Amino acid sequence: MEPLLTLINLLTVVFGIFVCGILVLNRGKLLPFKILAVWIFIQVGWSLNNFLFALDLFKYVPHLFRVSTLLVYLIGPACYLFFRTILFHENKFRKWDWLFALPFLLHFLELIPFFISSGAQKLLLIKQIDYRTMSHIRDMQEGLIAAKWHSLFKLIHTTVYLILSINLYVKFNKKAFKSVIKNNTELLAFIKGAIYISTLCVGFSILAVCLYKTTPLLAFYSLHLSNSMFLFYLLGYLFYHPSILFGLNFNQVGFNSAIDSLEKELKLNEAKLRSSLVSETEMLIFVDKDFKIIHFNQLAEKSIRENFMRQIKVGEDYRTYLHEHREPLFFVDFKKALSGQRCGYEIELSMNGHDQAKWFQIEFIPITNNLNEVTGVNICSINIHDKKESENKNKNYVKQLQDITWRESHLLRAPISNLLGITKLLNKPESSVSEEEKKALLQIIEREVLKLDVELKDIVNSATNNI
Repeated sequence: MEPLLTLINLLTVVFGIFVCGILVLNRGKLLPFKILAVWIFIQVGWSLNNFLFALDLFKYVPHLFRVSTLLVYLIGPACYLFFRTILFHENKFRKWDWLFALPFLLHFLELIPFFISSGAQKLLLIKQIDYRTMSHIRDMQEGLIAAKWHSLFKLIHTTVYLILSINLYVKFNKKAFKSVIKNNTELLAFIKGAIYISTLCVGFSILAVCLYKTTPLLAFYSLHLSNSMFLFYLLGYLFYHPSILFGLNFNQVGFNSAIDSLEKELKLNEAKLRSSLVSETEMLIFVDKDFKIIHFNQLAEKSIRENFMRQIKVGEDYRTYLHEHREPLFFVDFKKALSGQRCGYEIELSMNGHDQAKWFQIEFIPITNNLNEVTGVNICSINIHDKKESENKNKNYVKQLQDITWRESHLLRAPISNLLGITKLLNKPESSVSEEEKKALLQIIEREVLKLDVELKDIVNSATNNI
């Protein structure tokens, strides 16, 4: 068992370093795959650590001792950032992403005294290791606390990030268009497989923590095996499906390279666009005649990220963001805008086809150059859902008021007229109205009052429930 695992570790180290080199040195690769290179490198470091342990080679490279244990704090963040950047189509870090490395940095500060110690001191520690029980490693101080506690913290840390990564994948599957999922089956299968294998590795790690006291050597081999399985999956999939290194494909209708000339024309319109691109209420995207995105404001970037789990980019085809219910109206008004006519419409839809439908006002504003030629269209989307709801409420108020007016003029007026007539009769001299007639008139009064009571209650209940 041990020779086989040692051979597997050696193979994964060699192949892993080769793949990391390709991912890091190739300038054309996207940010997600730079992060993937870091993720693979950390796992390779762990395999190298296992290889050096198995063959008792740390005595020749004492300064590498405990380096891999430090890197474990980066496994979870690397996993999460890879998932987020690949699924959100991001190619740059966010402002506070550096906080993900905080546990790693704190642990590094803890271990600085050990790292700057001499090779002789490290060799003394290495010679004390019992490779049958691994007891010295288990009880060794890793900075301020023992290694066993750091192992537990690392496991919890990695598990939390794995859960966050799974949550991102689930959100993406819910919000992404079916065409996007269909066009990226290989890459999404790779991500799904990475989730499964990472979950399995966490399971092996939990098993290792449980076996740490009773059978430490078995716990060591459990971590050995999980790391090798993970690396074999990642490296094997990348070897057989190298096309996934191009990232998610969102374009459905091709791409051309005429953006440079259009950006020059855009500069001519900068004064026109500048005032609108900082809007906090309007989502603005400037599109050329071929539907390629030339510019967008911050609100558009934020909205696209929240609704489509993507990072909008210059050069993308705007049509990939169109909901099927919006397409017919869009193409009609886009054509009008290209002819120089400002137009638009109001529509109720779900931006990504999954969330609750809301009302939007879509405007198409033609953008011209100094020669008065239309170079593109500024597509302005405004969320008017609250406005529409207010309008509907106002319509309901008016309808209810009209209903109350009708009831007052028709249903309430008759009983009141009857009561007025009876009052006039009762006001006549007593000799002209008999006792029997008075009783009959009182019954009529009671009946008309009851009618009034019923109608008034109905009006109040209707107004309470509908206004």
